Amino acid sequence: MLIARWLVACGLLATAPLSAQVTTPPAAKETSGRDIVVTGSRTLDYKRHVDECLATHCSPDRDIAATLALAQAQFEAGTYDAARASLLAARRRNARFAKQYPVAVANLHHANSVMAAHLGLADSELSSALDTISAMKAGMAEDDPRVFLERIELGDAYARAGRFIGSEKQYAGIARRAHKLGLIEIEGLALLRVATLKTRLAEQNHTVFGFAARRAIDALIARREPALQPYQVAGRQLSFLLAAQTTPGPELDRLIERYPRQPAGAPALLLYAPAVALTASSRGSGNRFAPNSNPAAMFNTEMPPVAMGSYVGQWIDVAFAIGTDGRISDAHISRHGDHVALKGGWAEQVVRSVSVRRYAPQVQPSYGRERYTFTANMVAVTGSRLMARDPTLRLVRADLGPETTASMTAPNLKPAS
Repeated sequence: MLIARWLVACGLLATAPLSAQVTTPPAAKETSGRDIVVTGSRTLDYKRHVDECLATHCSPDRDIAATLALAQAQFEAGTYDAARASLLAARRRNARFAKQYPVAVANLHHANSVMAAHLGLADSELSSALDTISAMKAGMAEDDPRVFLERIELGDAYARAGRFIGSEKQYAGIARRAHKLGLIEIEGLALLRVATLKTRLAEQNHTVFGFAARRAIDALIARREPALQPYQVAGRQLSFLLAAQTTPGPELDRLIERYPRQPAGAPALLLYAPAVALTASSRGSGNRFAPNSNPAAMFNTEMPPVAMGSYVGQWIDVAFAIGTDGRISDAHISRHGDHVALKGGWAEQVVRSVSVRRYAPQVQPSYGRERYTFTANMVAVTGSRLMARDPTLRLVRADLGPETTASMTAPNLKPAS
């Protein structure tokens, strides 16, 4: 989801939630059939809700909740500019209320950051991530755990933008500060972020990053504090993911078969997720990358040139089913932007990557749906005020919530999760 907080590594782990100071928006309508249909009427319904809220001079938290629901619908409909315009308008109305509603305003800034990422606006992405911290600090003490969570979100924004060194420094600094303050759970989350970042980098180049990833994972698992136990469970999942990067197919099958079966109602547990290869002919790691990443040095000459205009409408929704054996079936593009080449291009490679993922065995099947946006950062042209696309490409991912083969209820639109 656009509004929901997610980790930088392919949705592998969930971010600890903030307690929301918001009002739940109206329930979304259900649609039937395999394909997901987001109609214009849904966007109009949420727009009307925002207008009604403003007409009655509703409180800032209600305004923000209604706007986030509207922006979510606009995002899913592929109208990215409209979603960003809605968020920016709400920010102009409500940023000054951060002291009274720090969490709600921080959620608004976070949504702006994520939307900027999908548009390739890296400067706005990072500045909005910084604004989330300022909003939280306006209404609570600087050592409040929720402020630290926003600082972790800033590290995530650095990682999404491909600034991996800055991301790791942010996480490590949070871990040290949280340790001194006795905020053991915040320390654990920051250490888990470091391990996850290194594991994702190892997926792109295991020879260079594999050892560092293993060391970060082992350091987390070796801790003895009971409060770190949930993060150590996630660390063991990372350990499996790291090992799977260099495990041949038959041996990987045997490893997964021995993994504990997930009980009914538990979320699907990702164990193997190959990076996306940008060209059908590639066989090495030179032009593979994980969603939400920006590793410029890892593209090779096989990468086809992409014109600036072709970034408009370059998004797809990939829906898939996860069987009881953890294998993916029926991975397909359920919706897409107007200018996406469905055959032989990046979209086909995303579906191919999703289709070979492996999850832990589970008692009952489950379903997933993810948005991928193919973009590049906008940068200033030297010697002018014009903006142009950077040659470094980005694939930005968002979790849209599950789809079933019978029916799909639109995702929870609460601005915090």
